[in-house]
Amino acid sequence: MVHGAFEPLAGVDHYTEAGRLRADDLAVRGHAAEMLAHAAQALMAAAAEYRRTHVPPPTREQPFPPPELLEPAVVARRCADRYASVADRVRNAAFPPDPKKAWKKLRGPGAARLLDLDRSLVGQAEYAAAVVNGVVAELLAEVPAREADEALAAVTATLDERTAFLKAL
Repeated sequence: MVHGAFEPLAGVDHYTEAGRLRADDLAVRGHAAEMLAHAAQALMAAAAEYRRTHVPPPTREQPFPPPELLEPAVVARRCADRYASVADRVRNAAFPPDPKKAWKKLRGPGAARLLDLDRSLVGQAEYAAAVVNGVVAELLAEVPAREADEALAAVTATLDERTAFLKAL
């Protein structure tokens, strides 16, 4: 029997074990993708602020700014694009088409393996976001692009491993 605010939803399919599995999968991937997307937004904002404050306006004598002056903003935008790309990939990763069959196979050691992969995915996404945490226009030249690429590669590798595990179910 349903009481309170959910009373009008009595006809809605309640979560089954398989439905919870799918909801948990969406929540985990959504959380990881959101951290990466926020990092991408911070990088884009810092790059825009850098261009606004550090790049002089064009003049007749020099219509284009020197490339070395633009380099930090270009590197930050590329890095932001990679963060956004990985966030989209995490958010849109496939789930087994039949969650009921997947749930049956995930009981026991399978569930523990999926939990480990989910923890790794979220932990690596947190680390990747922390690599560029607090980026501002003044420090844009010091963005650790290589470390960010390595962190994103680890997220991608874990996502690939997780996808392969779920496909094998």
